[in-house]
Amino acid sequence: MESLITVILVVTLILFAGLNVFQETLDAQNDLAATWQEMEDLSGERARTALTPISSTIKNNGATVEVIFKNDGSTKLADFDRWDLFLQYYTDGATYEIDWYPYVSAVPGSNQWTNAGIYVDATTAQGEVFEPGILNPGEEIVIQVQVAPSVGLTSTNMLAISTEYGIQASTIITR
Repeated sequence: MESLITVILVVTLILFAGLNVFQETLDAQNDLAATWQEMEDLSGERARTALTPISSTIKNNGATVEVIFKNDGSTKLADFDRWDLFLQYYTDGATYEIDWYPYVSAVPGSNQWTNAGIYVDATTAQGEVFEPGILNPGEEIVIQVQVAPSVGLTSTNMLAISTEYGIQASTIITR
């Protein structure tokens, strides 16, 4: 009788262990499938995202760089605090500056950038109508960067930006 109970316990333990391993395998496969789906979704967002530089100007004696980008993709863009902005430029003393600039939602201070407006057409200041604060397909964003030291006269410079999806755009800026 004791041997029968021992056999039943051993079989029960083997079945329980087997079912536990099976459940863990199913859970791991579900996690893998979910991660794969997230990766495909992000890849799709990247494929549908495009920023095209429209124009660039340097204002305020070289202290402000202003660039207009158009959303030529089919994905709306927001979360500007998750964007990266880099500026490479020369000062009046021919010093080469390169830096990453943090986003601020208000008027930018020294070495900060902001979304100075989203427009249907930035050159005519025709404001956006649909979903304010979101850069929808076909709309243009005016990016303002405050720099210190100032951008030098007769210099060629470059601004590069990357969205939260990792889409990059850059433009050459001359003064």
